[in-house]
Amino acid sequence: MRHGETDWNLENKIQGQIDVPLNDTGRIQVVSALEKIARLRIHRIVSSDLSRAAETAKILEWPLRLTVEYDARLREWDLGDLNTAKLTSVATFAPVLTEYQKYNAESIDSVFTRVAAFFDKFDMEQNTLIVSHGGLMRAIMYYLETGDKNNMDAFIKFGFSTHIGNAQIFAFKNKKFELVR
Repeated sequence: MRHGETDWNLENKIQGQIDVPLNDTGRIQVVSALEKIARLRIHRIVSSDLSRAAETAKILEWPLRLTVEYDARLREWDLGDLNTAKLTSVATFAPVLTEYQKYNAESIDSVFTRVAAFFDKFDMEQNTLIVSHGGLMRAIMYYLETGDKNNMDAFIKFGFSTHIGNAQIFAFKNKKFELVR
């Protein structure tokens, strides 16, 4: 699940690892998603420790009668100097993929290393809700669907063609992600 809406989402600002809180609409989105989540029979919630994801998970904790676990490996991609920039097009973001040092950003290799380390000892049979961020969710989805963490061109094509809205929930079944309706 992606975190609920923030004011920066409304302004099309890149958040990266800047700790931006949910807004009131984001909180409502999370509560509205509860019915869908309840049908998934979740056994565990693991969340990014950034406040927008952590608060999303915390809203779900009591109704699901689970305790949220926080894991920094689920943080959003650190986009360095591009954080706070307006995301006006894919072109705004694309240079960080190949010139990450120029922007003081985290490399895509580092992102995939975090994702792989998180899933290295992950029990795929346990019904777990992961609460994270759009960029990291794209990396998770690509990694779990393909097992690949080295094909930059394929990841770029996948990432830029995959829309993940605020508070959207995706289920991983049969090696594919599908939007939970």
